Amino acid sequence: MEIINSSETKRTVLLVSDGKSDLSELKDILSSEYKVAFVEIPARDYGKHYKEAGFISAAVLCAAEAAADDYAIFGWIKNDSITNAVPMLIYCDNNNDMPLAAECIRRGAVDVITPPLESGFVLNRIRNAIKLKDSATFLQIELMLKELPSNIYLKDAQGRYIFATHYWHHLDGSEKPGWSIRGKTDIDIRKDKENAAKAMESDLEIIRTGKGMDYIIEEKTDGISEYLELIKRPVRNENGECVGIIALINNVTQRELLRISLEEKAMSDELTGFRNRHGFDRYLESAADHGGRMCVISADCNDLKLINDTYGHYVGDEYIRMTAVMFRTVLPEEAQLFRVGGDEFVIILPSADEREADAYIERLHSEEKHYMIKDRHISVSYGAAEWDTSRNIKESLDTADRRMYDSKRRFKEKSSG
Repeated sequence: MEIINSSETKRTVLLVSDGKSDLSELKDILSSEYKVAFVEIPARDYGKHYKEAGFISAAVLCAAEAAADDYAIFGWIKNDSITNAVPMLIYCDNNNDMPLAAECIRRGAVDVITPPLESGFVLNRIRNAIKLKDSATFLQIELMLKELPSNIYLKDAQGRYIFATHYWHHLDGSEKPGWSIRGKTDIDIRKDKENAAKAMESDLEIIRTGKGMDYIIEEKTDGISEYLELIKRPVRNENGECVGIIALINNVTQRELLRISLEEKAMSDELTGFRNRHGFDRYLESAADHGGRMCVISADCNDLKLINDTYGHYVGDEYIRMTAVMFRTVLPEEAQLFRVGGDEFVIILPSADEREADAYIERLHSEEKHYMIKDRHISVSYGAAEWDTSRNIKESLDTADRRMYDSKRRFKEKSSG
């Protein structure tokens, strides 16, 4: 084997002679752009040729050589996944070779080169053959990726899908025969248009900044709620420019439901089922999203210490639990209920003012007589204050607490009198 133009920076083309054709002109053309591994006297030991040539980008075989031994080389290539990825071109020295070339094309060769040889023409055919085979290899990779449970997809710089390994039920039209995702955007195909718009926005941000994103979304379509984890990364060309997005989608519904369950448990009070102090703090973090006016009620059980000292803490816990039951019975469904201390509660009434809150407090007082613990009715002191969610809640809570303590003082004065 003769190596022509040994520059290590150039791709290699294997050129195999039939021992008869004059390939000097073709060698000169190929060597202007490639390192050429030239086999002048073929021993038809193709494995040896490919091994000695090293990593090959393309192979050019004379038609008679490719057709030898009943086109044996194609059977050998077909059984070797590495050489099968190398594009083969057939060189026809004369018209008599054309029938052989046609059969080679049928068996897997990608192109034919014939005289007269023009440099640009020959080199373009080699380049196109390499691109074509690369594309075919890409299709094979796509088929392999479909076997993975994750959805892997590729988009261009406009957010249009190039391919996706899986179609899922929240796509509109994917169940139709012959439907393809290629060329479509999320806005075009996703049933949840809000999530589709967010996906497009994140894609364009990745293209603009060149920075990847990881996030989880909740997808609700066809009566099914799923949590999807998206891992997006930019695709760059040889100049480092972002030309698309490669992404991975994992269904993490079970993991997210477990996380949510654990978070809810961490924010839940076991005795009452209300959210605890941590849950109250988390609610306040997002309260501004609810917007508008609300009313805050501060509530505290009366004489709980006396109950605990007289009957024990088990009865004291029952006192607190019955208070919670009363709250759920009287207050509206949209009321947000929190146990923030031993016998301390915070109630938030969305879209309510102090007049409405005071009316609920009166109903709660009138309901107390229906709840007995040992020989006592339960008794709770309340204080209400309006809260505009555009302002810090501390001022409203302080006002509600002050009014609650005034109520508790009056209860104690009445009890001692």
